[in-house]
Amino acid sequence: MDIEPFVGDGSNPRENPHNFLRKWQLSLTKLKKDAEDKEKVSSFQLYCSVGSAAYEWFDELTLEQKGSMVSFIAAFEKRWPKVKAAKKTRAEYEVELLGHKLAEDDIGKKVELYGQEVFTHMAWAEKIRELVQGAGVDITTSSIYLGQVRQNIPDALQDELKGEYANWEGYITAVKGLSADTVTRISRRLQEARTEKALAELQRMRIPQLPASPTAPLRRAMANTSISDIRPPRFPTGQGGGAQNILYQRVPGQTANTFSSLPALSEKELADLRTRIDSIPQQPDTPAGQTAYKAQIMAWEQQNGTNTRVDHTKPYPLTPGTAPTCSGECFKCGAHGHIGPLCALPCEQWLPVRERDWRRLCFTYLTAFRRNRVQQVNLVAIGSVEVDSGNGEGPSA
Repeated sequence: MDIEPFVGDGSNPRENPHNFLRKWQLSLTKLKKDAEDKEKVSSFQLYCSVGSAAYEWFDELTLEQKGSMVSFIAAFEKRWPKVKAAKKTRAEYEVELLGHKLAEDDIGKKVELYGQEVFTHMAWAEKIRELVQGAGVDITTSSIYLGQVRQNIPDALQDELKGEYANWEGYITAVKGLSADTVTRISRRLQEARTEKALAELQRMRIPQLPASPTAPLRRAMANTSISDIRPPRFPTGQGGGAQNILYQRVPGQTANTFSSLPALSEKELADLRTRIDSIPQQPDTPAGQTAYKAQIMAWEQQNGTNTRVDHTKPYPLTPGTAPTCSGECFKCGAHGHIGPLCALPCEQWLPVRERDWRRLCFTYLTAFRRNRVQQVNLVAIGSVEVDSGNGEGPSA
């Protein structure tokens, strides 16, 4: 029997001195039957961690305490008195009983119980037995709380346990009596239902069919056209001495769905921006990815402030499942195949304002240089100062 070395200083909350004492006493059976108490007691220190509180305590015992098993046990219990465990009240057992649930996702899974692998519904039933008895209820004659607790298992299992139960014993036996085939079939059916629900939700969230566009024939004609990357425009100096973006400068009569002026960037700043656009990894559209995305948003706000706007030095996290920046995406929804003015999503479903600004900023400075990754053709319409399939939305107000 393996015995973990005894320390005895309370540093390990899982170390119980009296459990150790019992294990040590059991180990004494290996000694010869006529061994004297002195010989038995002397073996105790061999099971103590060297230099520990227990090791030093043994060194300080008197010869009398080391020579008699009775005296040694008395000294041990004085040094490490038994601690009475906190006992649950009946009310606490009742609260735990009424709150003990079996989740639908856990049906058909297996857990360890009393050293054996069992189905979750069997483990749930055994826990219910423990809680009912702890609450002082006789499981053979009483059915108190049974009606409430029956609601704590999924409907799919309740359907297999129809009828009345005169007492807890009958109900617990019925739950444990559900066959492996039954719970496996229920688990498979529930999983299929969850999958269908998820697919239906994805279908519901899909962007509706876009209305016919006057540029559709041109886009189809250019479907196989490859256009090389466009260098960012060079901005001449304006009257005030500052750099101006002529292409995207706001002009009289221009709507809010057009680009506002942005400061010119140096070649180094443009190069830094190009390497910075993927500095925050885009998360997959999964539950874990959504959680990581929310953490990225919180980290951005902690670093930059909740009221700060994005700029070329402050990349912003992208919504999971959307297109990458500079790929000819719609700034409103992050999808390909249409421009901002033709985006069918209602405004309450648009991307966050900072993300829309970040996508717009990247395109303004770098153009849609990554459009070939998604086999997308980008059309730039100059005159109305609106950009097809790369923006067409303009900056937010």
